[in-house]
Amino acid sequence: MSLTISDSVIWQETADGVSLYHTETGDFSTLNETGSKIWMMVEETGEREPIALTMSRAYARGNDAVSHRIVSEVNRFIGSMVENGMILEEA
Repeated sequence: MSLTISDSVIWQETADGVSLYHTETGDFSTLNETGSKIWMMVEETGEREPIALTMSRAYARGNDAVSHRIVSEVNRFIGSMVENGMILEEA
């Protein structure tokens, strides 16, 4: 599935992470380091599975249980961004 950042979102990398502002809802948030990495990968690759696998490889260190947990958490984060209209997902 293809991921794109909504045109309604204004965002900027800062020293604290990535700051997001949704122009239609007025929602503002700042992502932590991990969320910021995921956000930047959405911008670069736009594909859910490669993002989850990249994060898993970076942090699981070969532990299958940790890898599955990371993939699940990444998918949950992306899902919440889709629900909030920050990221659009197309089949």
